[in-house]
Amino acid sequence: MRELLKGLGDAIDAQFGRWKLTPAEREVALLMLKGLSHKEISAARESSERTVRQQARAIYAKANLSGRAALSAFFLEDLLLPVDQRE
Repeated sequence: MRELLKGLGDAIDAQFGRWKLTPAEREVALLMLKGLSHKEISAARESSERTVRQQARAIYAKANLSGRAALSAFFLEDLLLPVDQRE
């Protein structure tokens, strides 16, 4: 299980790289994928909610996604494919 989770983490990190997310955007995106609210992310990162919202908008723009649900769906889609259809 740990090996699978590491592989998922590596795949997420690689995608963040393809989207050219900054280190701060990567952290915010990962925390959003973990289900934290903007308020929780701002507390964890010791930044303002406004900053987190701006970073979230930048993430969506760079990824060409419509929002948080689309961000999560982007990564979940591959997990839900039958094994023979995955890359």
